[in-house]
Amino acid sequence: MIVLGAETALGRECAQALADAGATLALVASTVDADAAFGAQRLARRLGAAMSQAIDGSNLAALRVMVRQVGKSLGGLDAVVDATGVAQTQGIAEPLARREMGRTGGGVYVVADDAGAVVRSVAADKT
Repeated sequence: MIVLGAETALGRECAQALADAGATLALVASTVDADAAFGAQRLARRLGAAMSQAIDGSNLAALRVMVRQVGKSLGGLDAVVDATGVAQTQGIAEPLARREMGRTGGGVYVVADDAGAVVRSVAADKT
């Protein structure tokens, strides 16, 4: 599962809630700012996330590569949480994420506005 926007307060809250629920996470900062990348990396270590990256979330090629790498690394992708706060990447990230999720039977793309709602949405998709 990818949490995109892991550098934001909303992203950190979603990542924590999903980790508490037992999800295997890949935390992705949607900016290449050094502080954001380091923050996502620290959060990944603290939560035991499988991986952490920082990308330019507005760059189609960067999103494509990241989604594919995460899918391969995790043995498939079942959910993407867009926690950028403004859904800045939804228009370009969602089709890429859905294609990758389709490789292993589908999944859910959630634009986050509340961490609890994200956990419920992901859990509902798995039932």
